[in-house]
Parts: sequence; structure tokens; C-alpha cells
Amino acid sequence: MTNILSVEFFRLKKSKLFWALFGVTAGFPLIIMLLFVAMIGFLSLFEQDVSINMWDLMRSLNLTAALLSGHGSVMHFSSLMAVICSSIFLSREFAYGTVRNILTANRSRAELYLSHIIVAVTIGTSFLGVSILSTLLFSGSVFGFYELNAAEVFTAIATAFAMGVASMLFAQSMSLMFLFGTRKLAVALACTIVICLVAPSTLSSIVSVLQILQGAATGELNTDMSWVPLYNSSLLDVSAIDGKLIGKILLYLLPLTALFGTIGWLTFRKADLK
Repeated sequence: MTNILSVEFFRLKKSKLFWALFGVTAGFPLIIMLLFVAMIGFLSLFEQDVSINMWDLMRSLNLTAALLSGHGSVMHFSSLMAVICSSIFLSREFAYGTVRNILTANRSRAELYLSHIIVAVTIGTSFLGVSILSTLLFSGSVFGFYELNAAEVFTAIATAFAMGVASMLFAQSMSLMFLFGTRKLAVALACTIVICLVAPSTLSSIVSVLQILQGAATGELNTDMSWVPLYNSSLLDVSAIDGKLIGKILLYLLPLTALFGTIGWLTFRKADLK
């Protein structure tokens, strides 16, 4: 497997796609920060009519922590870029017949599957890491962390990275499941993106409707959405760590990640690659 990984990482280092999407991921937090600055500049035009300082108001919203919290969602921008990159990069193995050549060279399917998982996770972690660093560099330097002390800032960053890794593994394992199951780029890419984008809002809408119906029947409305699968990852707030919410998020993400990985392996193990 070491030889397979050496070849894959050499190809990844030379991949223009990887570096292009890596750069886009690194620059996205800068664009977000510039949009906020532009919005503050626009609102400041009317500042003489109000008693609120727009810069103080935006800093009080703790935008840096909010942007870091977003890394925990199942389809954050960095995860989206990672899924696109890994799907296109790894699908070429099937399109160019590289997989058959590797198996012909007496390499096992288990080695091949595990090596592709490592490459996909490496891509995802790289994109996640540069996104967090860029957020800290641009948004952190402009808006700061409001009233958080050093220990709380460190905890927020560590939590954002840890939950980002969990969400990234979820998305990447799903992408690999579709890729190894169908050996088709379009299926792996489209299904993963659609499911990660649509499923959270769909589940949230279903639960909301059920809660409204229950409230109409009983007169009591329970608005706790922290148990809604996938949607609850969007409720993460790294500036106010909620251990129960984190547990609920991982309760869905980790088993589903393991399930997707297992299904991907089972379908690939029995696949006819001729």
C-alpha cells in the first residue's frame, strides 16, 4: 500500500485541480470578510442618524466564531471543494484503467480502497485546515473574538477543527461510497452534494411540520431541533460549547460515516472491473 500512496500523493502534488481548489478554499474567507467590510461601510453612511457604531456592532456579533462554527456543517464550502477535488481526482483511476493495472500488479482491493480513503481524507483535512487558518487570518484580525479569552478562543478553534473533521469524513465517505459503487464521477459528485445540501433542510422541514401538528393537537410546541439528523450540525456555536449538542451531532455523523465506508468497500470488493 505504501507504493500506491507514494504514487497517489505524487500525482496529487502535481495536480493543478488540487492547487486551484486549494487556493479557492483559502481565498473564500477573505471574500466573506471583504463583503462584511463593504456592508459595514455602506451602513456607516447612515451612522450619523443612529447612535450605534457599526464596527462595534459587527464585532459584538462575534463573526469570527460564527464563521468557525460553520466548518461543522455537513457541506461547508471547504467540504464542498474537497468533495469536488477528491471525486474528480480519484475517478480518473477508473477512467484511465489505473485501478485494473494496480490489481494486476498483485495489489489487493483492500490496499487500493484504503489508500484512496487516505488520499480523500488528506484532501479534506488540507482544505479544512487552510479554511480555518484563512478565517483566523482575515476575519480574526479584523473582527477579533469579541469577549472570548485566550483559553476560550483556543477551545473554539479546536472544536471547529474537530467537528469540521467529523463532517468532512461524513461527506468524503459518502462520495467514496458512490464512486466505488458506480465508478462514475457524475454519480459520486452529484449525489453527495445534493444529499448533503438537501437532506438537512428537508429533515428540518419535516420535523417542523410534525412539531406544528403536535402543537396544534396538544397546545404545546416543542422547538428543540438539536435532535434533527444532519441539520443539527448547523446549530454548532464554538463560542458557547454545548457538549450535548456535539454529542447529538456525532451520534449521527460517526455511525453514518462508518456505514458509508463499509458499503463502499462491500460494493468495490464484489465489483467487476473488467
